[in-house]
Amino acid sequence: MDIREVIEKCKPFAPVLSAAVVAACVAGSLYGYKVPVYEMNASVGETQEQQDEVPVVKTSTEDAEDETAEDEEQAKGSFDLEDGVYQGSGTGYRGDITVAVKIKDKQIASIEILSASDDEPFFGRAKGLIDQIIKKQSTKVDTVSGATYSSKGIISAVKNALTGEKDSGTTGSSQEGTSGNQNTTPEAVGSVQEPSSYKDGTYYGTGSGFAGNLKVEVVISGGKISSIQIVETNDGSEYIQKASGVISQILNAQSTNNIDTVSGATFSSNGIIKAVRNALSQAAATESTAAENGGTSAGSDTEKKDDTTTTVTGTLPYNEGVYYGTAEGYNGDITVAIVIQENTLKAVLVIGEEDDDTFFNRAMDVVTQMMKKQSTEVDTVSGATYSSKGLIQAVKNALEEARRVTNGETDDDNNVVQLNTEEVEKAIDAVNELNGSDYTSASWAVVKVRLKDARKALKNATEQTQLDEAAAELNQAVKELRISDGSNEAPEPDVPESTYIDGEYPVTVLCLPDEDMDFVAYNLFATVTIRDDEIVGITNIYGDGGSDNDSYIRRAINGTSSKAGVVDQIIKKGNLDGIDTVSRATCTSQAIIDACQQALNNAKR
Repeated sequence: MDIREVIEKCKPFAPVLSAAVVAACVAGSLYGYKVPVYEMNASVGETQEQQDEVPVVKTSTEDAEDETAEDEEQAKGSFDLEDGVYQGSGTGYRGDITVAVKIKDKQIASIEILSASDDEPFFGRAKGLIDQIIKKQSTKVDTVSGATYSSKGIISAVKNALTGEKDSGTTGSSQEGTSGNQNTTPEAVGSVQEPSSYKDGTYYGTGSGFAGNLKVEVVISGGKISSIQIVETNDGSEYIQKASGVISQILNAQSTNNIDTVSGATFSSNGIIKAVRNALSQAAATESTAAENGGTSAGSDTEKKDDTTTTVTGTLPYNEGVYYGTAEGYNGDITVAIVIQENTLKAVLVIGEEDDDTFFNRAMDVVTQMMKKQSTEVDTVSGATYSSKGLIQAVKNALEEARRVTNGETDDDNNVVQLNTEEVEKAIDAVNELNGSDYTSASWAVVKVRLKDARKALKNATEQTQLDEAAAELNQAVKELRISDGSNEAPEPDVPESTYIDGEYPVTVLCLPDEDMDFVAYNLFATVTIRDDEIVGITNIYGDGGSDNDSYIRRAINGTSSKAGVVDQIIKKGNLDGIDTVSRATCTSQAIIDACQQALNNAKR
């Protein structure tokens, strides 16, 4: 009886401020910049709309999936198709999505994305439904919230591959452009009486945009609006990118009154303004609070300036530019881009992370501290330690890149030698096309030995001469092959027989929880390829438990920035000696190791 995972590991969550300040004069140069964060005191002309899509707050695909039963068994496919790979196309938000669907034994074995035009943040979320299609062996799955058009495009592409059925070919962007809201006149946002000052802190507000509510995060520092960030929206990326221009207006004016909406994105512009007003209404300060924060109130000295609004100047001895760094968070790697200008850390932008939103938003406080102190020597956030450490280390790694660039160090300085494997690969391919029974046993035995040596050289060589010698010896052995005449031959030379039989071995093992018992045991499947007594491939790794296991399986396979995944470790060594498990995916790592051991047992002569 199959055992499935039904328990997910939960911890208390609490949102806190998320701050990522961008230097206005270089904001447009940041490749991969996801969410717009604008810095106070940037002029309207300095703020540039980003060309990449502005994603909504990350939601795990596990939460988006509508499971009819958590312990539902994986369905059995019944597709009347020959084993093979079938290609299909569907229409997403911006254009075509092309997939390759592998059919084996009338079941969907895998689905690969070949090409897509959609914006990566949304498309990345939509890809989560691929696991559901494979699990249910059906395209009748729910779309992912916040990535509907991309989800429908993937489903249509799989249908097209399996049945030839085509969708309408109408992109999501064109549908949004002709929606009912687009043809109505948006309600004008008038002026309101605003508080004279605000309490420091982080506030969240909502407003109605083009396709529904949108949410913003407003940070008040020194009684002033210091940053505004869009954290959730259902509006199309094109509209949000345009509408984000109102943010710089609000920051410059320190007011939501008399703000010009952006032509072609009026609904989204109005939604941002209303959301900011909603957040500011929560931040209204009393007169005494305003004085403490350096804000102004009736009868106060309007010429007084708060030192906290003064731009912090750093002493970083690095060239100006944008630098990238990656470090390990809780669920995966965290990647940041930092902006250095005038020896100052002007911005820290998170461009990739896999941690839970609630923890990560809390950990973002370290970014604020690093910006204020112009240093990475800051305290981690209680309750979000791993994410905090990951952010700090990622910034440190980005600064290290800045140091190397400033000092003129390049990849060439690492003396990495690129080996030419063409000749040895050609020699191996040539032998693979030969039939050993056509030759005398003695001459063929020599070829087998040289073939094994060539494969090992291809995998482990550190110098070009090793590859060249292996190729030359294999080619020479082929030249010395003797055609068999069918007569009695001398016994084959005493060539050591391999311990394992070459081949691909599908295996199933139990992934068992440790003493914490924070998940239910489930079956883990894998295909292990063995050649020349070594493990050379581990593929098709998946589990039959709940989708909550998927992130742990990916972590065990791929590892982190500081730890190689178990698959890479095993392939590199060719065996299971000294393989380290990946932290926070220990049980899954051990299950993959167990799967390889089972394959070796099955392959043993």
